[in-house]
Amino acid sequence: MNKLTISAVLMAVLLLTAAILAQTGPDDIIDSYSWNEVYVVKRGDTLWEIAEEINSDLDPRLIVTAIKKVNEIETMIRVNQKIVIPEK
Repeated sequence: MNKLTISAVLMAVLLLTAAILAQTGPDDIIDSYSWNEVYVVKRGDTLWEIAEEINSDLDPRLIVTAIKKVNEIETMIRVNQKIVIPEK
């Protein structure tokens, strides 16, 4: 490999690493909201839809993961289940 190729590969690895480290994660979502709104799950609700209503600008997967973590939900939500969600 020549020096230019090695430099290009190293630059790509550094940029990818920086992008991964800069990503917002569920813990960042948890820390950036006030989690004091109680929501009662209705028939047809999904965590995805609830997450989109909370913040349509963020990736819903992050908010879903944060909701599951805060409420200690391992699988699915149930009708009439009370969950804590961030204040809108």
